[in-house]
Amino acid sequence: MNHSAPLVSIIIPCFAGSPRELALLEETLATVEMQTCSDFEVIVVDDGSPIQVQGATNAHPRVRTLRQSNAGSAQARNTGIAASRGEFIVFLDADDHLLPEALEAGLRHLSAHPDCGFVVGRREEMTYDGAPVPWGVASLPKEKDLYEILLGFDWYIIPPSSAMFRRAVVAQVGGFRDPWGADDLDFYLRVARHCSAWCYDEPAVTRYRRYSASSSRDGERMLRSIRLVYAREWPFVEGNAAREAAFHRGLGKLTEIFTDCLVENIRDRFAAGQWRRMLRAAIFLARENRARLFRELRAGLGVRTASVQGEAQPSA
Repeated sequence: MNHSAPLVSIIIPCFAGSPRELALLEETLATVEMQTCSDFEVIVVDDGSPIQVQGATNAHPRVRTLRQSNAGSAQARNTGIAASRGEFIVFLDADDHLLPEALEAGLRHLSAHPDCGFVVGRREEMTYDGAPVPWGVASLPKEKDLYEILLGFDWYIIPPSSAMFRRAVVAQVGGFRDPWGADDLDFYLRVARHCSAWCYDEPAVTRYRRYSASSSRDGERMLRSIRLVYAREWPFVEGNAAREAAFHRGLGKLTEIFTDCLVENIRDRFAAGQWRRMLRAAIFLARENRARLFRELRAGLGVRTASVQGEAQPSA
């Protein structure tokens, strides 16, 4: 048996709440097996899934499965980091695809750019059902210093498997931290503050599964999360005009995005009759932007009320 450490560790946090999510994990693992580079290990961290994950992972000999009580993706990734042995690390989501040349390309670019702590390749996108999408993906930044770009939300690393990190850099920043929701952004900002990066457009390294609506995100949780992340960054920003401008630009963009998510949450919970959850989200929106809540109540929920009432009428 070969006890030497693998070159790359692929860490996959997983919370499977349905057979469909388990099937997506198996699909993801099948793409990992198609890598042109063979020197890797795979660690799936079952984050307290209510259904059995081990049965799906047992079919893949390279996979080690670890289980923890539900603690969120940040802690699941840290569990994987602690158990991993690779010199380089890739964080793969349990519903995305790793394209065949991903590991080979990442290693090649890290070797060519020894001054960089991580590299980022281009992504492709697919629908939730795995179909191709009609739109393209923007080119990656040419700069090596990504901190202000990430801070200003001028570009973002989506999905995590776009990037390959040197293990030493992951250890230097201490892995992932809570809060749930914005832990990726928190990690990327800390890594980008510590080291430079190299981005490359060819080959594409990962395929990202797009979900149909922003309502799949919890607006309240995300708003709290991004504010905590940006508050942590302020000491490294204050007094630097360019960084301060990026800070306010990024926080403003993300606040707008997740306020829209919060509105979608309210609409969806209203339509589903989830009154208590809807009321909580509405109260939060009232604190955030009372005018927006009143506007949505008049224009959005009013339309949905009429629609629901119309659909409820028996046919003649």
